[in-house]
Amino acid sequence: MAEDPKGEETPKVAPTPIFGQGSTFAGTGFSGFGASEGFASSAKSEASSAAAANPEEECQAEFKPIVQLEEKSTETGEESEVIKLEYKAKLYRYDFEKQEWKERGVGPVKILEDKKTKKTRVLMRRDKLMKVCANFLIMPGTTLQSHQGNDKTWVWSTPDFAEEEMRNELFCIRFGTTEKANEFKELFEAAEAVNAKIFEEEGGIQEKEPEDEGKDSAEKLADDLESVKVEEKKEEEAEEKKEEES
Repeated sequence: MAEDPKGEETPKVAPTPIFGQGSTFAGTGFSGFGASEGFASSAKSEASSAAAANPEEECQAEFKPIVQLEEKSTETGEESEVIKLEYKAKLYRYDFEKQEWKERGVGPVKILEDKKTKKTRVLMRRDKLMKVCANFLIMPGTTLQSHQGNDKTWVWSTPDFAEEEMRNELFCIRFGTTEKANEFKELFEAAEAVNAKIFEEEGGIQEKEPEDEGKDSAEKLADDLESVKVEEKKEEEAEEKKEEES
């Protein structure tokens, strides 16, 4: 009688895959579309490579602003004038009440000649703010005087319209170099002679104050010029050094 070997197990044969080797079920996943996934990743790689090669083609959309702003030109009032001189300088005005010089502003000072009337004026604006700190015609008889022997500084008295109304001012202007100061004086005096001739042809200038009062005012200005100081020597040397470096 043949013995039945209960202890031996017949080896199990794995089922033949229906869709080929890539369609077997393994563990918790289904690998039947492994080849498709590889194709998709390859396509994505090619797309990203194309985008990197042509970055400008990533977005070609155009967006128009909701509000259209028109460009407008700003008039300065200098359009009808010729610039005869333009230098950076520091301007002071004398305060007669407190008997001291006060800084009026630092910025470009211009000598401007009107193209039609040929009259010449001085215009100065503050840096950055561009606010007017001096605006006057070079009147006949206006003279520039040196201040305490400083060859970079000039002092003069004139009716000024910087505040949009006429005010008699005593100004002191200081340039960075002697050459700039001398050129300013040369053009200033030449313009004064031309303006004097033009005013004479127009019938002269009407005086608004009595002669005695004008004489007293001139004498007072002369006395003040001898007693006032513009600034300390240290400040002047520091600014001169700064001007030379720039």
